[in-house]
Amino acid sequence: MTGRPRSAPMPASLRAGRPPRHPALTIRCPHCAAAENQRCTTRSGRVTKTDPHPARQAAHAIATAVCPTCQVLQTYPCRDNHGNELPDSSPVHPARYTEAGRPAA
Repeated sequence: MTGRPRSAPMPASLRAGRPPRHPALTIRCPHCAAAENQRCTTRSGRVTKTDPHPARQAAHAIATAVCPTCQVLQTYPCRDNHGNELPDSSPVHPARYTEAGRPAA
């Protein structure tokens, strides 16, 4: 033995266990119907996904954040410049995801 430590001590924050959970997991997934605090799955339910579905992330942003772009309140979908709801392909402005606490990708 050389007297050197084998490795640096691990910080307590990393030793605690699980990584932080995505905030969108606090609501039911409208895409795969995964329950609250459960990970998303494929529609068949056989494969568990590591990230929530985009529909779940959008639903979480709508339920919890005021949109800084179009100024709509919580629980209301985002609107374009003419007051129409955004299409289903992108129902939430990117700034609203940030406001809802979406982790950076």
